[in-house]
Amino acid sequence: MIRKTTCGVLFVVAALCGSAGAASAQTEPPPRGGRGAPGAAPTLTPAELERWFDSYVLIQAQDALKITDAQFPRFLQRLKALQATRRQNAAARRQVLGTMGRLLKAAPADEAGLRDQMKALRDLDARTADEMRKAYDALDETLDPVQQARFRLFEQMVERRQIELLMKARDRAGEAGRRGPTAIR
Repeated sequence: MIRKTTCGVLFVVAALCGSAGAASAQTEPPPRGGRGAPGAAPTLTPAELERWFDSYVLIQAQDALKITDAQFPRFLQRLKALQATRRQNAAARRQVLGTMGRLLKAAPADEAGLRDQMKALRDLDARTADEMRKAYDALDETLDPVQQARFRLFEQMVERRQIELLMKARDRAGEAGRRGPTAIR
C-alpha cells in the first residue's frame, strides 16, 4: 500500500513537471482541473495536489506511527485538523506579508500602514502558535508517547521529502522547458 502511494505521489510530481514544461512552452495556459492537451500530462490544481499530499501523509503516518484500527478514526480527524490549521495560518501570513509588500512599493512607503501590518503579523504569529499547540495537543491525545515522538520525527522527514520532490519537479520542468514543446510527451 505504501509503495503504491509513493508511486502515486511520484506520478503527481512527474505530471506536474510535464505540465509545467508544457505550460511554459504555450502562449495560453492549459485548462485547469486535470485536462490538458491530448497526450500531455494532466495538470493539477493546487487544491488537488494538496489533497494528494495530505492522503500520502496520512497513509505514511499510519504506517510510521503504527496506528491501530481503534486509534485511526480519531487520529484521522485530528491530523486533518492540524493540517487545516497549518494551512489556514500559512495563508493568513502570506496575505499579511503580501499587504506589507504592496505598502513597501508605494512611494513613499506607508509607514502607518506598515506599523499596522507589523502588529497584525505579531498578533497572527501569537494566535498561530496557540492554535498549533492546541492542534498538537488534540492529536497527542490519540497517541501514546512513542507514537508522539515518532510523529514529530515523521513530520520532519515529510517536510524534507516534500522539499526534495519540489526541487526535482522544478529541475525537471526547467529541463523540459529548455528542450522545447516537441520534447514533452
